[in-house]
Amino acid sequence: MEGERQPPPPPAAAVSKVLDDDDLLAEILLRVGLPTTLVRASLVCKRWLGHASGRSFLRRFRKLHPPRLLGFYVEGDRDVPADPPAFVPVLPQPAELAAVVRRASFSLDVYRGLLAQIHDCRNGSVFVQVGTEGRAVMRVHTPLCPQRRVAFIPPLPRPALRPRGLCSFTQILSTEERGGLSYHYLYVESTVDKPETRLHIYVLQDGLWLPRAPLDMHQLPRPLLQPKPVLVDTRIYMPAGLSDIIVLDLTASSFSTIQLPRGTKHDECGGTTMLARSYDASGVYFVLVEEFQLLIWLHKGGNWSLVDTICLREMCPDSRTLGCTVEDEDSDLIIRRVGNDAEFVLLQMGRCALHLDTRRRTLRKVYEQTEEHQCFGDIHPFMMIWHPTFPALRRDHARDAM
Repeated sequence: MEGERQPPPPPAAAVSKVLDDDDLLAEILLRVGLPTTLVRASLVCKRWLGHASGRSFLRRFRKLHPPRLLGFYVEGDRDVPADPPAFVPVLPQPAELAAVVRRASFSLDVYRGLLAQIHDCRNGSVFVQVGTEGRAVMRVHTPLCPQRRVAFIPPLPRPALRPRGLCSFTQILSTEERGGLSYHYLYVESTVDKPETRLHIYVLQDGLWLPRAPLDMHQLPRPLLQPKPVLVDTRIYMPAGLSDIIVLDLTASSFSTIQLPRGTKHDECGGTTMLARSYDASGVYFVLVEEFQLLIWLHKGGNWSLVDTICLREMCPDSRTLGCTVEDEDSDLIIRRVGNDAEFVLLQMGRCALHLDTRRRTLRKVYEQTEEHQCFGDIHPFMMIWHPTFPALRRDHARDAM
């Protein structure tokens, strides 16, 4: 009769009404939380795969669920043959990611007793140099795919230097591309007694280091001794001078400079300041730690903006609650690594490594140096792979899959 309450639709009909709505389906998939779960959801049908693998959807998914830090490699003294870099898992992890870590093969014990140095660790690949310079062997490990063979890469090139020229620093930089990583090798040459600097750039293509034309940097501030530059899309950002950042546009082979935020300057020893990549290639982050306060700026659209200020004392008034000793508490904080978009910061305090999650506002100890390893070397974060690898579709069904 008119006016009577209609009975609720059958459950199957209600579910169908929701899942047949593309907008609602996308919102549901957006909330699965983990890339591994998203890949499993994409196996339901081609329609679900089309949503899950779409570029705009993946941008939203990554912003809401950035790749997880699975662990990190800790190096010892790079100049002394000893134990290889050790992998330290970050625990606890969701059950699904914990299973991924258990199936992986992170160990580098095959290099025990040799000089093994990690040059780069990104998107599931670990770039390792074994042996001394000039006789080194370059290898790429993929711990999350233990069945995959270790890839061999040609030794790092050594360019011919000008008279009285010497090497200031070298750096391997990588960025994610469809189907893998793109590697660049930087070799900065300085001239003794002259303010002359030259940048040699090599690109790894088809297993060969291909040189680009050297670029002179005579009119630019001199790069720091250990600048830790970052590669964002096609631009390299390199700390230089007291308060400059040199920007190299790889496409145009041209330089420009950026001034640091007013009142700040680089730490020449590389302990209290660091640059970080912006995931969407919109700019670069500058991170500064002063005593127990962390400040994060983003350079975007030609201007700096202070995007976050974190007081670590408020998060943990007594560092001994982290499991650190009194001696550690008296040590200065040192920035070891900063994640993409400054989503996390790995800090060193004395003999302890601390993990700061800037989004969740958590600070905890994740590593402590043992008596047998007196030298606290570099730290290399190992992240969950991004983008997820989806099953392949026939060309006529693939819309905008990554």
